Amino acid sequence: MVLTSVLPFIGFGQATLSVDRSEMVIGDQFTAMITANLSNGRELINADEVWPDSLESIEVVSGPEWNRTNPAAAVASWKVSVFDTGWIRIPSLLLVVKSGDRLDTVYTNDIPLKVHPVLPDSLGLRDIKGIYREPFNPGYYKKYIPHVLGVLLLLAALWYWNKHRKSAETAVEEAPPPPLPEVWAFEALNQLEQKKLWQDGEVKAHYTELTGILREYLERRYGIHAMEQTSEEIVLQLEKQQLERALLQDTEQLLSVADLIKFAKADPGVDIHADTIRRVHVFVEQTTPEPSSDDEMNQNDTDAAME
Repeated sequence: MVLTSVLPFIGFGQATLSVDRSEMVIGDQFTAMITANLSNGRELINADEVWPDSLESIEVVSGPEWNRTNPAAAVASWKVSVFDTGWIRIPSLLLVVKSGDRLDTVYTNDIPLKVHPVLPDSLGLRDIKGIYREPFNPGYYKKYIPHVLGVLLLLAALWYWNKHRKSAETAVEEAPPPPLPEVWAFEALNQLEQKKLWQDGEVKAHYTELTGILREYLERRYGIHAMEQTSEEIVLQLEKQQLERALLQDTEQLLSVADLIKFAKADPGVDIHADTIRRVHVFVEQTTPEPSSDDEMNQNDTDAAME
């Protein structure tokens, strides 16, 4: 049985709400349909919000599904369920239709539904049966045999490995002691000379690496934080080391020239560039203390380890 009623749809014709059956059991699904005139470019713009969330005991399961074969009587259908008994009424639903720049609204008719409760079995409720216990069957456990064997094999392998592993771990080779400051400085100066930076026009890079070697040598030799200090601060620190005046003045001049080249882009001349590595080499030689017998032995051990 299909229930329908018609409400005038001002300016756009008519809209009708109908259902495929008016009686059902609680929880059953039924089909609700709205038929509207959507000809001449009319559009129902609230199709997804026709059914409000505030409806009690009524739930939309799916939809809408459209049939626009006849635009003058386009049909949108939904699957709906009810979860209450007695007489349930589907209220009037609001439609918003757009035609060109014009919007208009209309309410559909409402529909009553008769919802029956679920009746118990004609024989009535039966007593709860006791728990049925299956008889013991050893064959039921055979599917676990591969898993048990796998665990036993794994445990056996771990036991065998633990029993036969090497009793002594390979000793971790100790890292060789760091080279003496002068050894490190001479090697760094040789590498810088091989690069031939200032000969290739990279004067600033040459002085940057040269003063970097000198600063790190001072840190290794005297514990001065030369990498973080200005040239003036380095000179003040060197004055405390009681160096020869000529050596101190030459180093101060070298640092000053390097600052002028790095920060003021000065060019003191090719002769100055060519002599810079020798001057730092001389500084390292004159600040290297006389080696003791213990130092010579340690250095020989270091050279042997490096070889």
